[in-house]
Amino acid sequence: MSDDAPLIAVEKLTLKPSKDTRASLEDFSLAVLAGQTVILLGEADSGKFALLKLLANVRERGEKLSGTIRFGIGESYDLAREFTITPRTAYLTGPYAAALNAHATALSQFIRVVERKRKVSADNARAELSGALARLPGAPQLSVLDAPPGTIAPEALASGLFAAALAQSPQLLLADDPLTQLSPSHARAYAEVLLAEQKKRGFSMIYAAQNVESAKLLNSNVVILKNGRIVEQGSVARLATAPQQAYTQALFRVVAGRAKEAAAQMGRTSRGEALVRVRNVKLASQPKQSRDVLNFELRRGASLALVGERGSGRHGLVRALIGLDPVAKGHVVFDQVDIGILGEAMMARMRRRVAVVTGDDAALDDRMTIDDTVAEPLRANLHAPRDVLVRNRDAALKRVGLAALDGNMNVAALSTFDKRRLQVARAIVSAPSLAVIDEPLRGLDAFAQSVVIDLLRSLREQEGPAFVLITSDFGLARAFCEDAMVFKDGLVIERGPISAMLRAPKESHTKKLIDAVAAAPANGLSQASAQV
Repeated sequence: MSDDAPLIAVEKLTLKPSKDTRASLEDFSLAVLAGQTVILLGEADSGKFALLKLLANVRERGEKLSGTIRFGIGESYDLAREFTITPRTAYLTGPYAAALNAHATALSQFIRVVERKRKVSADNARAELSGALARLPGAPQLSVLDAPPGTIAPEALASGLFAAALAQSPQLLLADDPLTQLSPSHARAYAEVLLAEQKKRGFSMIYAAQNVESAKLLNSNVVILKNGRIVEQGSVARLATAPQQAYTQALFRVVAGRAKEAAAQMGRTSRGEALVRVRNVKLASQPKQSRDVLNFELRRGASLALVGERGSGRHGLVRALIGLDPVAKGHVVFDQVDIGILGEAMMARMRRRVAVVTGDDAALDDRMTIDDTVAEPLRANLHAPRDVLVRNRDAALKRVGLAALDGNMNVAALSTFDKRRLQVARAIVSAPSLAVIDEPLRGLDAFAQSVVIDLLRSLREQEGPAFVLITSDFGLARAFCEDAMVFKDGLVIERGPISAMLRAPKESHTKKLIDAVAAAPANGLSQASAQV
């Protein structure tokens, strides 16, 4: 193959699913050279995943295709007819993609796919997988993966998915944004591995990104998609600093472009008396040998980010604050009441003043209707008359952009984006004293992230609750909160104003978390302040 010949070239592709009037891709053309990375960035229905499915030979019954596809020199196919993907491809997803069989071990599935793609024996496939796993930072032993996927820690499962993709020695790697499902530090480390392996082995990569952070980590050419068409394309640096289209600008301003504005606004939020007081508390989740205790206050209207990686202990503190877990030592006082002495009925009443918005869609009951989901806090807390209940419910749905939906629709029918907005509507209508926001952007594309960030800012500004944000992303923490606690291995290792941590972190782990969101495009910016 000539060095200038593309590994794969799609020309004037139009893909229309069955029973759908709108094309997933329309008049779409893209060429990918050997060893090149192309990042597709856009909303969930922009067409990027439709292209990945097509190139992975996943076809739907009744879909209509037109255009041509060319592999190297001389292999050209009319997409209206059957075609065969010539380059060896590997498909890489994240640990939450449910791509694996829940009833078989992850290891057996990884070995089977390498065995099939490489056409080698099971023993050789296992050896290839072990070698690829050894090249990943902090990867587990193969034995850890010899269990059903649902029982394996997400970071370990991600290692197995990455290793299985690399062990296939692909010519073309199709990536369904695996980086966005990892903590920032893991995402940065794995991005570096992907790029190093690509340089060493020369495979091409088409990466469908949900958000700008993944694009920055890979720092390659970006193609902006909307409604199946290319809106704009260029380097990460150019699109971040000089976008030509308003849609591109909207995608790139999700967190970084708003941080100063958001921080300035949050800094003006009035602080009242202490809502939560933590006195000499040792958490049940802390290491038993630890003598560390927590002492702090969270005032009304104030904000606190709990920053750390999964399993670091952040959730243990929140569960103690709202009385879901007892503390091993000390006292938690909520609005001048020691929650350790409350009975179940009084504790339930206290929790009604706490709203939770989480990146886990299982937080909502899929069997409930939209209207009942939002109205439930009003019924439970205020026993409001029906006209008041309906008025407040409808106002909350309007604020989050869901008023046009049929209120009798079950939650199960909603998209991830709509479920996240529904959680915010539920928080708005309850007028909480404390809002707990737990990784709110997980699983959302760049546009949806922008909307949810705006809605959460509106919740803070208009309802004025104390704000506790659980995140692994210092960029998101900076956009919403003034103060932070950094967690590692069940302990708080650093605390204080976020601005001071960004300037001069005291702990190496804090610096690691900050550096993870400071990976910048090739425009010379490398300080955390440039990104957050």
